[in-house]
Amino acid sequence: MAHPHAGQRGPVRVATASTLLAAAAGVVDLWAVTSLGGPFAGVVTGNLVTLGGAAGRGDGTALVSPLVAVLGFALGAAGWSFAGRRRPAALARPLAAELVVLVGLAVAWPLVVPGPTVLLVLLAGAALAMGAQSSTALRLGESTTYLTGTLTGAVAVLVTGGPPRRVLALRQLVALVLGAAVAAVLLGAARWSVPLLAVALVVAALLVLGRPPADADG
Repeated sequence: MAHPHAGQRGPVRVATASTLLAAAAGVVDLWAVTSLGGPFAGVVTGNLVTLGGAAGRGDGTALVSPLVAVLGFALGAAGWSFAGRRRPAALARPLAAELVVLVGLAVAWPLVVPGPTVLLVLLAGAALAMGAQSSTALRLGESTTYLTGTLTGAVAVLVTGGPPRRVLALRQLVALVLGAAVAAVLLGAARWSVPLLAVALVVAALLVLGRPPADADG
């Protein structure tokens, strides 16, 4: 269910912004998987399975990256959720805070020399941003990083009938795939620009959301 203040922005604005954020998640996850050591930044379930596999094999080295990703995501979700308790009407401000993290990653990415420690730091930052985005997306009433439930709900509606909104939510999956596809192209053509694409998408989401008429907190 959408946060009451999300409704003040109108369903079209909320849907458009959440779709842009899903595309940003696709970019960041593709970047993390291909360039930051392998774990997802936003798909925690996959990372937990990887953690379980590494633990079962007794492979301590393989535990590190997925553990960093899970902890980074959890910290982002917890931190942004805690901050949201003080300003429950705010939607733009937490996204702007996420944007600061992504800008930092975008600036660092072309400047650093990749190494195990550096990649772990970048992965932690990417996971932090995705955890923050997921926390904010809850207020929008949309998923932007973990979309298995979105697909399940849409398929169930197509088979059994139900709210058409669940079918429309498939746009999130399309956006996720498109974001990852464009990021893959950029990795080959202009590797330095991949996190900048995520920055641009979050900026676009902020511009679309704007401020609700009765919300002075943003």
